[in-house]
Amino acid sequence: MARFGTAVLAMVVCATFSGCSLIGFGGGGGYKPAEVYENQFGGDLSTAKVGQSVTYATEPGGMKTTVKVVGKEGDAFLVESWMEGAVNYGLLLKVSGKKITEAFAAAKDDKEWTKITVKEAVKAQGGDAPKPEIKESDEKKEVKAGSFSSHRMDIKGSNYSSTMWYSKDVPKLHIASEHGGLVCMESSGSKTCLEAKADDAKPSAIEMPKK
Repeated sequence: MARFGTAVLAMVVCATFSGCSLIGFGGGGGYKPAEVYENQFGGDLSTAKVGQSVTYATEPGGMKTTVKVVGKEGDAFLVESWMEGAVNYGLLLKVSGKKITEAFAAAKDDKEWTKITVKEAVKAQGGDAPKPEIKESDEKKEVKAGSFSSHRMDIKGSNYSSTMWYSKDVPKLHIASEHGGLVCMESSGSKTCLEAKADDAKPSAIEMPKK
């Protein structure tokens, strides 16, 4: 059941948010979101450290998503998520446990973070969805960030299929599972793979809004 939940979570995140990112509405230019949902963060910060970062590239489309841990306040982490491509903006999220408690947004060239609304999570409706067929195996997966010993999950439903690779050697900052952080995902003609990871990420030089 845990494995099934992991697979469904990853697919829901990627189907809901453009380029498997935290949010993906609107166009380019000075666009920035005005709200997020409290359960919108798809990572797992239970083993996170300040300075960790991951960057993913999605093809086709050329979208890049970078998620980095830039600070900690009590038991909450401060996480920046930046999108680059058809849309260009950043989110600064205060995440406690698995919930976003405070959020800010910035367009590409903004000098100051703008506080935005954190909305209550939408409750799931309807009955249980048919369970997909899941095949699992272990293998090496080569991506731009390197070669990783990975747990592979091949998921097939009534009208979709997806293959995901997770590794314990990848920080669980973007899409997380019990098998580690996402290495790569291929689904419906698109591919999102780890391009880079680091342990020395710094906060963006953007000021917090004046109180």
